[in-house]
Amino acid sequence: MKKCSKCKLDKPKSEFCKDVGKKDGLCSHCKSCTYKRGKEYSKTSTNKKYRRKYHLKKKYGITLEDYDKILESQNGKCAICEIDNPGNKGRFCVDHDHETGKNRGLICDDCNVGLGRFKDSTNILTKAIEYLVKNT
Repeated sequence: MKKCSKCKLDKPKSEFCKDVGKKDGLCSHCKSCTYKRGKEYSKTSTNKKYRRKYHLKKKYGITLEDYDKILESQNGKCAICEIDNPGNKGRFCVDHDHETGKNRGLICDDCNVGLGRFKDSTNILTKAIEYLVKNT
């Protein structure tokens, strides 16, 4: 048994993560308290903004300012369907070529899912258009 330094409860050692830097080889907080602390931290607006900035830079090579400029150049609308409601947690998705990594624009969640389902294939999209025209 070990006492959590946060909730002050005695818990089985299996309720603590490993920490080789500690004398007993276990973290001082139980898994439950560690999980709660992480959830609270991830809700902070400072952390959300940092994560967003990091994600844009790491995955797409753009800054938050670049994203805003692209959105402004698209008049705050999806580059495909021109809707101004992005879905996807209130943000437009950065559309990019999965082969080259080149960014194409900002699109709403529905268009992003649609392109993904059609595997970004102009051939399949053309066939889908032909199908709709023929069967409408």
